Amino acid sequence: MSKIVIRRFLKDITQHFPEAVPLMEQHEKWAYTSRFEAFSELTNQAFNSGDIDKAIAYLNYMSDKFESASGIEAEYIDVYYVEHLFFSCTTQGIDLGWSLVPKNLQQLYINFHGLAPNKKL
Repeated sequence: MSKIVIRRFLKDITQHFPEAVPLMEQHEKWAYTSRFEAFSELTNQAFNSGDIDKAIAYLNYMSDKFESASGIEAEYIDVYYVEHLFFSCTTQGIDLGWSLVPKNLQQLYINFHGLAPNKKL
């Protein structure tokens, strides 16, 4: 059942954000975790390029989804989307991006990493 839920979630992401498809399709169809990380990477790219509108759209989508998510959806948002945020970001991308991240996603990030990005030990 959880595979069906995640497949539907991924389909919803690609329907809302068709620009995510090329990054996601670099991974096998069954590689759900990698496809979620690809969507996180798309968010990182928006931070790095200064595309605030796209970054906000991606973040707000995931933040809103997290608020009503099933257990498996919340796990995927936390582990495969939020934990991967800022992984490939430049200093400027981090400076721009962190202030755009909704509070609920910021808390997930801090719960895992211990601190906001750029402030890690």
